[in-house]
Amino acid sequence: MIVPGIQSMSGNSPHSQSSSPTRARQVRTAMSEQLPPWGVLVLESHHAPDFSMQWREHAFVKIVYFLSGAGMFHLDDRVIEFSAGDVFVIAPHQRNRICDGEGTPSSLYVGCICENVLKAEPVTAEKIASGKLSGGSRQTHFVASTLRRMVYTQDLALASCGVDMMIDAWRLLRGVTDFDCNRKEGDDAVALEPNSVAHATDAEIVQQYIDELQTSFLEATTIDAAANQLGLSRRTFTHLFRELTGTTWLRRVRELGIEHAKKLLQETDLPIASVAFESGFADLSTFYRRFTSMVGQSPAAYRQQVERS
Repeated sequence: MIVPGIQSMSGNSPHSQSSSPTRARQVRTAMSEQLPPWGVLVLESHHAPDFSMQWREHAFVKIVYFLSGAGMFHLDDRVIEFSAGDVFVIAPHQRNRICDGEGTPSSLYVGCICENVLKAEPVTAEKIASGKLSGGSRQTHFVASTLRRMVYTQDLALASCGVDMMIDAWRLLRGVTDFDCNRKEGDDAVALEPNSVAHATDAEIVQQYIDELQTSFLEATTIDAAANQLGLSRRTFTHLFRELTGTTWLRRVRELGIEHAKKLLQETDLPIASVAFESGFADLSTFYRRFTSMVGQSPAAYRQQVERS
């Protein structure tokens, strides 16, 4: 998606590649962080081995998820170690910089949320503090999943993109300030309004879910969460889903993820690890296994085939 006023990066090397103004590979200096009119942006950055970042300060919140790499995160006079899977929050006007470790250049996703968006959630905004999140794997998974969905929304570039990005920004802020590590997976799913399904049959409800799954598959967590969202029993949901699609819920979600991965491999130069992440796979080996099983060749081989055709 081309966002007005966004530059792909600053001080990048001639060998850097970027398939989008919000994505950059082999960057030697930090990307430019210029937000669109709605005030929410997600950047993806893959550092070169000689990456160097000067001190930076900005008038928005940054939420950084490290996909890979290791090093030190500097927050004024604090120095905090980071590695793959870590999440950092940087409050507005906080001096910060990233120093990758030797031989461990990092790949990261950065959610940027302007202060005007924060004003809609003043209580949450007051709780934002710079540092490394310590809420455990559930909190990290929540942040990663939300950033993944935001990247997908950003790339779709629909008319509702700004509104959708702001809604997810508020959820993300809640997730880094008031996250309940004991809540069950899928508890944050939004149930359908009773009035909207009052006269619908169970089959019609499931069909609507199937139609919406085309663009919401990244939000799919478990069969139980999906059934609860629709107000149906697990048995009724799974029966109707198979009857209407000819396949299981899990198989369909995986198919949609792999189709999205194929699209990214065709249209971008994203690293395979990023393709896996943005297609809903938290584990790279699982992605390779699923992709090879369903497509008949590895992601790298598929990309090479597309490039030759």
